This record gives sequence, C-alpha cells and structure tokens, in this order.
Amino acid sequence: MEHKHLLVNCTFKETPFKDEVFTESWLEEIVDKIDMEILYPAKAVKCYDEGNEGITAFCMITTSHLCLHSWETTDPNLVQFDVYSCKDFSQEIILDEMRKFKPIRLGCRFINRGLMSTTGWEMGREGLF
Repeated sequence: MEHKHLLVNCTFKETPFKDEVFTESWLEEIVDKIDMEILYPAKAVKCYDEGNEGITAFCMITTSHLCLHSWETTDPNLVQFDVYSCKDFSQEIILDEMRKFKPIRLGCRFINRGLMSTTGWEMGREGLF
C-alpha cells in the first residue's frame, strides 16, 4: 500500500480562501479532480483569534484526508495545503489548481510515508520492521 503525502505552501497578496462555503466547495472539487472519494464532506471554519485569523478546513476521503490552513493577516497571506492518501494521485493537478489563484510563491514537498520509507524514524523501535 502506498502512503503519499503532499505538502503545499503558497503565499498570496490576498488569500482566495476567506469564505467557508467557497473553501469547502474547492476541497471537494480537488477530491474529484484527483479521482478520490469523499468519506466525510469538507468542513471549513473561520478563526478570528488575533494573529491567527483565517480558515482551517478538511475533507476526509476514503484513502485519508485533505487539510487546508489559510492566514488572512500575514503579509503576504499564507496558505498551507496537505493531501495524504494511500492511493496514488497527481501532484500536478493540485499545483495547477493552486496556480489558478496566481500565488506570489508556490512550493511543495512530496513524502512517501510507507513503513519501509520511514526506516530510521523513531517508530522503528516499536518492532514494526
């Protein structure tokens, strides 16, 4: 079984993820575009705590989850988006969808989190290998 984890960081003059309904809809569109199935519908919540204003959202899929955090008051605005799945998916589709919002900067890291790929991690002491 594969364990794919894509971490995306991007900055914007103004984050596109300011509205809960829009963010939920966008997450569910991403699920469809990467050929996954929704296990639990997307949920977005707005935070108003000073210094942490923005959206936190997730969508559970049958193969794991998508999670997005957006900060509205940082300069520039910051968005962090993770996709984790034990089914293969296209990173480029996700990056192309982010590019549509014209970020100032877009970066990502892709991690294989399968047990054999994490040899040497602290969990190796648990006798799982």
